[in-house]
Amino acid sequence: MNIKSKLLLAAITICSTLFIGWGNVGHRIINTRTILSVTPAMSFWGSWSDSLAAHGSDADNRKNIDPTEAPKHYIDIDNYAEFISNGYISQSFDSLVLQHGITFVMNQGILPWAIMNTFDSLQAAFQNDQFHKAMLIAADLGHYVGDMHMPLHITRNYNGQYTGQTGVHSRFESTMINTYNTQIVYSGDSLIYVENISDYVFQMIYNNYNYVDSVLKADSLAKAFAGNTTSSAYYSKMWELSKGFTTKLFKEASYKLTCLIYTAWLNAGSPVSVEEESILQSPSTFNLYQNYPNPFNPTTKISWQSSVGSWQTLKVYDVLGNEVATLVNEEKPAGSYEVSFNADGLSSGIYFYKLFSGNFVETKKMILLR
Repeated sequence: MNIKSKLLLAAITICSTLFIGWGNVGHRIINTRTILSVTPAMSFWGSWSDSLAAHGSDADNRKNIDPTEAPKHYIDIDNYAEFISNGYISQSFDSLVLQHGITFVMNQGILPWAIMNTFDSLQAAFQNDQFHKAMLIAADLGHYVGDMHMPLHITRNYNGQYTGQTGVHSRFESTMINTYNTQIVYSGDSLIYVENISDYVFQMIYNNYNYVDSVLKADSLAKAFAGNTTSSAYYSKMWELSKGFTTKLFKEASYKLTCLIYTAWLNAGSPVSVEEESILQSPSTFNLYQNYPNPFNPTTKISWQSSVGSWQTLKVYDVLGNEVATLVNEEKPAGSYEVSFNADGLSSGIYFYKLFSGNFVETKKMILLR
């Protein structure tokens, strides 16, 4: 390999490392917690939640094999003179290309248009009753929406290179999040139908750009406090200073992603998957009830009812989709059941319990509050 090839490979590797959104952990959180806002009508979500989390970083993984993928993960919005002077840019990709040229536009990143194109693909998959494909597309949509809510993905100073803070990108989005992810706790909200997708997406940029300086300031103050950017003291202070707006960004990402999926589903005519249709056409055989008490500390009771005998599995998951307990995994006759869940040893936060039996899957959330 000649020197030029080595330099090119190094540049590609560095760029791929920088533009990885919230990292695997962050993207799993954002995609998993869409379930906090879904409506009962979207019953397919019960079988989607784990998969949305598992495929949350597929888009990052494609960057190693697809040269068109990387620009979809960012937009250096402040390299546009009109954004600096007016606070906005044209939402039309073609108009922007006519104004600035395709090379400039591609070099700044195409994140907002990646979100809109992925939304269109999701709607088409719903219209064609391709629910597995829709799930994979929704996972990609979640990744891009997550990137849009990572402030350093929407600025030219994406790694602090213009403010003497090189390395802040990975410090903030990966190392800090990996360390403190269990403290990122939030709830869902009532879904809305998105009337104008383009306006909705670009408003995300303009809202989240306000946090670029917040990230950089937190990094600077944490460094001054700890005397370095590698110690636990630095990360503890960084989290203390950024926890509030970071949690808000995660919450907004999960919620807005859910609203976009909801809108695509409604636009497609609210289709029902083949699995759901077979369940809807047969008498209800299972009911999973809300745990009590909720919130709880440290024990709670989970109950359900089955009108047929079957193999039944009841599991508990954390917000990252990791299994933390298997409460039931056995053949049971028809009847009503109740089990206790003891959360000793677990941190405060949101957990999910899921009942499986054949095609039946239902998930509910519970809150451990110490």
